[in-house]
Amino acid sequence: MRVVVPVREDVPFGVRLALLFVLALSTVIVHLNQAPVLRPAEELISDLRAGGVSKVVHDRDWPAYGTLTWSHGPLSWTQARFDQPDDVWDPETTRLDREALQRRQEAFLARVRAAADPSVEIVRTEGSRGAALLAGSPAYERWWKPFAPVAVTAEALTWLLMLARPNPRYASRWAWFWMFLTGGSLLYVLLEPRPLWRGPYEMPSSAPERLDGTRGFAIAVAVLFGTAMVNA
Repeated sequence: MRVVVPVREDVPFGVRLALLFVLALSTVIVHLNQAPVLRPAEELISDLRAGGVSKVVHDRDWPAYGTLTWSHGPLSWTQARFDQPDDVWDPETTRLDREALQRRQEAFLARVRAAADPSVEIVRTEGSRGAALLAGSPAYERWWKPFAPVAVTAEALTWLLMLARPNPRYASRWAWFWMFLTGGSLLYVLLEPRPLWRGPYEMPSSAPERLDGTRGFAIAVAVLFGTAMVNA
């Protein structure tokens, strides 16, 4: 009788599948919504009156700095062009005048609320750098706020797996390092230490020729250049 024995590996097959799902989803979200279309803030009022807005997100520092964005759907966002007003800065100390900023912000938000349907969600964020680091890409929170820490955790765990594994099969750690900077974590989970499509019961094939750090760097640069050309 034939006995099938699971292939031993450092990361369980199910964990890799879960990481692959989260990283694939986060990649789609970032590519579709990392850089919203820039439009004048006044157009938000027009969009609200037309009934095409489902959510408005602003941080506490807008419009001195920070962002104001509004949603036409989970993956369709617009961002207000940055137009910094002069009256929110103290002319003598050159420091931010919080009272003036709050008056200007509340005046604009009053118009937003007046034009918005009751179903439109208006959200204020703190806009702190520490929170932004933990939340990862702002595209995550725009799509679904609870997904942000999940995506960041999956990315961090994949980095740790790459750094801890001594002998990757398809590329050296330096090559993976450069490729990770351009979204290579998804490819890493899919391929290392053997392709996920082989399943948990199939022995790995012979090791291919590994990419070295130079070729990994070249691939990362090519991806960055290609992405810039597409977004131009």
